[in-house]
Amino acid sequence: MKVPESDFIKPIAPEDGHYAGNVYLLTSGKTFSAAASFAWTFAECNIGTIIGEETGGMSVCYGDKLWYHLSVSDLECGISFKRFWYLNADEDYSWSNARYSGTGLHGS
Repeated sequence: MKVPESDFIKPIAPEDGHYAGNVYLLTSGKTFSAAASFAWTFAECNIGTIIGEETGGMSVCYGDKLWYHLSVSDLECGISFKRFWYLNADEDYSWSNARYSGTGLHGS
């Protein structure tokens, strides 16, 4: 399926308020979930400079749970049914990778 050019979103021009300065992202060991995924993508796409500590979580994770009620024990439980990989990640890739870990400045 081809998307018509009229449906493209045109970039904002400098005279219309496009920001062309430096971009920084602050992270810590308490940065998890979608925020950690955002930080990973920020780094992989060289959007700007990451300042802070290694984020929490793994580059391959599970999400989107199905919830069940166990009638005998009256407990609720959830089972993940989707697996997510961060951009350019593989099975053994984690935030401990030197490109993204440690305290200090990272990125472009």
